[in-house]
Amino acid sequence: MVPEADLDPIQKLFLDKIREYATKSKTTGGLVDAGPEYQKNLSEEMTKLQRLYGGGDLTKFPDFKFSEPKLDEVAPK
Repeated sequence: MVPEADLDPIQKLFLDKIREYATKSKTTGGLVDAGPEYQKNLSEEMTKLQRLYGGGDLTKFPDFKFSEPKLDEVAPK
C-alpha cells in the first residue's frame, strides 16, 4: 500500500471520507445520517413485509428445510 504522504490530495480526501464514514457507522450502529423519517419508513416497510410473508426475522437469511424424497426400489429384470 502507498504511504499516505505519497497520495495525491483527491485520494487522501477519499480515504479520509471513507474512514470518517466507518467511524460514524460504528458509533450509530447502522446507517449514517439516516433521519427519523427514514427510520419511520423502514419500520413501516418491515411491518408490511412481515404481514405479507408471515413474520419472522426479516434481517437474516431464511432457513430452508428440504426432506428427502421417498424413492421406490427398482428390482432388476
